[in-house]
This record gives sequence, C-alpha cells and structure tokens, in this order.
Amino acid sequence: MSPLRTAIWRFTFAYGLLIAPWPGFSLAYARCFRALGQIVFASETECRLLRFEPVPQNLHHTLDTRIVLINRNQLDRNGCGPVMYLELSTRSLGWTPTALVVALVLATPGSLKRRGWSLLAAVLAIHGFILFSVAIYIWNSSLGLSLVALGPLSRQIMAGLDETLVAQMGASFVAPVVIWMAIAIGDEKMMRPLFARP
Repeated sequence: MSPLRTAIWRFTFAYGLLIAPWPGFSLAYARCFRALGQIVFASETECRLLRFEPVPQNLHHTLDTRIVLINRNQLDRNGCGPVMYLELSTRSLGWTPTALVVALVLATPGSLKRRGWSLLAAVLAIHGFILFSVAIYIWNSSLGLSLVALGPLSRQIMAGLDETLVAQMGASFVAPVVIWMAIAIGDEKMMRPLFARP
C-alpha cells in the first residue's frame, strides 16, 4: 500500500474514532470548554458581567453552552435589566475542528516524537482559533448592550467575522486544514513520504 493511501486510511480511522458520539463525551467536553471560557473571558468589571454556563436542559435543543452578558450600567436599583444569552454548540465550534486537526496530524508520516510535537502545536493553534471565534462572538454581541462602541465599517467587519466564524460551519473545517498545512507541510520530512514512489 502506498504511503498516501496509508495516510488516507489512518486519517479516516482517526477522524471517525474522534468524531463518533461517544456516551458522555460531549457533556465532558462542554464542561471543559466552559471552564476554559470562564478562565479566558469571564470577568466582572464596573460595567460588564460575563460568565459561561450550561444551557438549561428544559430548553431541549442541541446548543449546550451559553454566555451570559450583562451591562451593569443598564440595571435598575433592584438589579433588574437586559441580559443577553449567547448560546452555542461546543461540539460544532470546538470539538469538530479539534478532532479534524488531530486526525490530520496523526495521519501524517513521521516519527512519534515529530508527530507528538506537531500534535501539540496543532492543538494549541486550533484552540487559539476557537478562542478567537468566541471573542468575536462576545465582542459583536456586546454592541447590543452598549458595552462597546464601533463605527459603521467596524460593525460590518465584526458582523461578517461573527457570521463566518461562529454562525457557519465552514471555518470549523477550513481552519484545521490551514493549521495542519502550516505545521506539517512546512516540515518537508513529514510530507515527503506521502508522495514518494512505492
């Protein structure tokens, strides 16, 4: 079997194994996602309150995480006022691109040490992308609570980024491939065996 065909089989097996709906895995990943979001984004300033929490089970939909966003300046004496709930699927936004980039790296030829370092770099890079996507989602939604002020052009750019990175699934497949190419294709020793003649 040629190295390229072997890599394709490795990728198919690894991605299938990672993306399968294992019992309890989605809940565990969603908890980890919320914990990371809480560490990176959650804050209580004079005007903003932001926290990550699970979506209540009685809502019965596939979105498992929501970001609570409050502008304290809009609360009345009793602490009542507008609250924005930003709901998302951690599987779509977080696990799908992570599983894809992991499968791509595992399928790429190379020594265990080389693939290990590549895997670490890929996982860190894809989580940087995921956190950037969540930041765009929060920032764009903050406009509705007057937590940030942007001009018309900046609003259009933020809305476009929000639509591309969060609302659509395309970026969850494109970003892992770009990251894998930057890491693996940049290292000729990893990619050369794929195209070697049998």
